Amino acid sequence: MAARGAVPGVVTHTYDPHGVLLGNICDLPADEAELVLCRFRDAGARLKANYLARRLATEDWLIAERHKLLGRTPRERPVYFFLGNFADGEDASRPSSLVMPLAVFPQDAVTFTYPDSMASLPIGTREDLRSERRPYHGKVFSLLEIREVIADFGMPRGGWPTGDERRHDRFVEMQVWDDRPIMEFMADRTSPHEFEVSHQRQPQQRA
Repeated sequence: MAARGAVPGVVTHTYDPHGVLLGNICDLPADEAELVLCRFRDAGARLKANYLARRLATEDWLIAERHKLLGRTPRERPVYFFLGNFADGEDASRPSSLVMPLAVFPQDAVTFTYPDSMASLPIGTREDLRSERRPYHGKVFSLLEIREVIADFGMPRGGWPTGDERRHDRFVEMQVWDDRPIMEFMADRTSPHEFEVSHQRQPQQRA
């Protein structure tokens, strides 16, 4: 098991094999996005009726914070990854996984939230969630900053108490703002599934 403050060396993008590669649902018109969400719900995803509105608001926040940290980037909206290996197929709406080394991403192409952005923002801003708030909630971090956060607080699932006081802190999310590292990595592989399969044998366990 990795040390509490160790940063995993890989990141995972989970996706719908029937969707658009590296697509972002927020790029779609609302009616088309809702059709995609209906398909996800039919596959077993538990998504609230207001999911799309919350997702759009969350991305507005991410884009504004990305601009402060990185300036302009090739992508206006991000591709989402989890920090660590989650090629376990547990998400029925996104059963396929791409696992990549964190090292292939330059610092000016990525930001992070702890936990995932749709949990971090409300915990960091809503008064009714103040009791669950930690210093990292409601913030977007650079690569250097997230390393410092993990050094101070550890990775989720890293031996923390199992009570409700950290029930939302399940993942560190990475937002990728440039497709090029992903496309170059995929083009360089000798087998289209070589890297994912090798990591599916020993996936990290979710909380």
